[in-house]
Parts: sequence; C-alpha cells; structure tokens
Amino acid sequence: MKDLEKTKAQLVHEITELRKRCATLEKEAGERSQLETKIKDDRDYAESVIETIREPLIVLSSDLKILSANRSFYDTFKVVPEHTVGNFIHDLGNGQWDIPGLRVLLEDIIPHTTAINGYEVEHVFLNIGRKIFLLNAREIFWENIGSHIILLAMEDITERKQMEAQINQLAFYDSLTKLPNRRLLNDRLSQVMSASQRSGRYCALMFLDLDNFKPLNDMYGHMVGDLLLIEVANRLKNCVRKMDTVACFGGDEFVIVLNGLTIDKAESASQAEFVAEKIRASLSAPYSLVIKHEGKHDTTIEHHCTASVGVSLFFNHEFNQDDILKLADTAMYQAKESKR
Repeated sequence: MKDLEKTKAQLVHEITELRKRCATLEKEAGERSQLETKIKDDRDYAESVIETIREPLIVLSSDLKILSANRSFYDTFKVVPEHTVGNFIHDLGNGQWDIPGLRVLLEDIIPHTTAINGYEVEHVFLNIGRKIFLLNAREIFWENIGSHIILLAMEDITERKQMEAQINQLAFYDSLTKLPNRRLLNDRLSQVMSASQRSGRYCALMFLDLDNFKPLNDMYGHMVGDLLLIEVANRLKNCVRKMDTVACFGGDEFVIVLNGLTIDKAESASQAEFVAEKIRASLSAPYSLVIKHEGKHDTTIEHHCTASVGVSLFFNHEFNQDDILKLADTAMYQAKESKR
C-alpha cells in the first residue's frame, strides 16, 4: 500500500512539473510569436519607408547580401526581386551578371567604413550602360535580429555630370576646334609659369597665324574655312606633347604653350625652334577638305596653306602673361613680314 501511495505521489509531482513546463513553453511561444510579429512589423515599416525614397536604396547584410530594396533600385538596374533578395547579383550565365561590378564596388568600399558620404563612382553596367552614382551608406545595428545591416542609397547623377561637362566645354573650349579657348589658355599659362618657378626650367609660347586664310573663306565659304581650322587644330596637337597646350586664340590664330623645356636658355630656345619648324612643316602639307552634300557626291577641295609662327621664351615670372603674348605676337608679325 505504501509503495502504491509513493508511486501516486511521484506521478502527481511529475504531472505538476509537466504542467509547469507546458506553461513555460506556452509563455515562450507567445513571446516568440510576439517577437516575430514585432520583427515583421518593423520590417514592413522599414520597407514602407524605403519605398518613399526616390533614389535606389538597398538593405545589405554584413556579408553584402541584399535583404531588401526599393522599387527605384529595381527600375534603375532593370532587375526583379527574385533575382536579388537573398543573393547579391543574379548569374545570367557565360560570366555575365545583372549588376556587374556592384559587388566588387561595395566590397572595396563598405567594409572599411561605417559611413560613406557622397562617394562618386562611375561604372559600365551590363544592361544599363555607363552610369555615375553618388553613394551614401550607413552601417547600423538592428537589435531585433541582433546583427549589423547596411543601408546604401545610390543617386544617379549621370545626367547632371553630363550637363556639367557640357557647360565646362562651352565655358573653356572652342566650339569648332574643341581646343582650349582664351579663358582656359590664361589658366594653363598661369600654371606653366608657376611650374617654371618651381623647376627652374624655361618654357615657350608660340603665336601662330594662318597665311591667306581670308581668300579661302571668300572663295568657298565659311564651311570650308571651318574644315581647315579643324584640320589645323588636329595637326597642331600631333606636333606637341600631352603636357603642352594648344589653344584657339580666335579666328585663324592659335597659341601653343611648351611646358618644362630645360634650365639652359640656349638649349630651350633650340627645342622651341625645333617644335616651331615641326609645326610649320606639318601645316604646309596639302589639305584635302571634303564638303558633304546631302543626296549628292561629296566635293573635295585641295588646299595649300602656310603659317607664320612667333616664339616667346619665358622663365619663372620675369614677364606677365600679357607681355609673353605680346612678344610672341610681335615675333609672329616679324615672321609674316619676312616672307613667312
């Protein structure tokens, strides 16, 4: 009888403990359900906020996998959620990707900083071509999932950059020859003079004027004259180094600035004379100017042209810019008067 009562007491105790355990599990399940609901609500709220942002925005895990993205991201990169969420980029096969270069870009930038402000990057993407983006990123700790996530906003500034480049082109370059204009020439000349002061090297400025340019315009029109100026600009660029400057001074006048010759004046003068002779020979070669006619055969005009070149050697800041230009201009007219 005593053994039976003892067994009964043990069963009652075990049942009581089991009920307590069930109650604990039910409480934990309820808390887990509440937590899952809260996480879902937080995610839904975050995604709704993300959708209000106009530029492409993605939420990345610490290992750079996409957790979510807004509609602007999918529209910009022309991808769909099932190809991105949970992955980083979708493999199209043959070594091609939906968003080539984006992973490499982020691997280079994001792991090294917790905040990126206005990082400008240009890349050619497989399906959307060349784009320029302004990146802004923040790394934050999401308490509910116990992990760091990265918010990355990508503003497409391609059109703005193209417009800035067009404005810069109009402001500093001749519209016909695409050479630097007077404004940019002044800036380049100032830089060359400062470089001469630091290095102790002589520099040279050449003032060039085409001979008998007006008769060509009068005979064939300004269109042919423009063709000649474009060809002259191309030949001049081929006669100098990349570090030198060829500028359109106006009309049929050009200026060439030779940077960093030597520290010896006589040797520098000899170098400048060599380049001037190279230019003279190049410009005196025959020109074939092709006039295109819509619906008709093209017309080719053979033209011979000479040029008068004046050279001004300068060092440091012994002359100002106006004086250097005037000296070269005077030398150029002396060349014209001495039968070019």
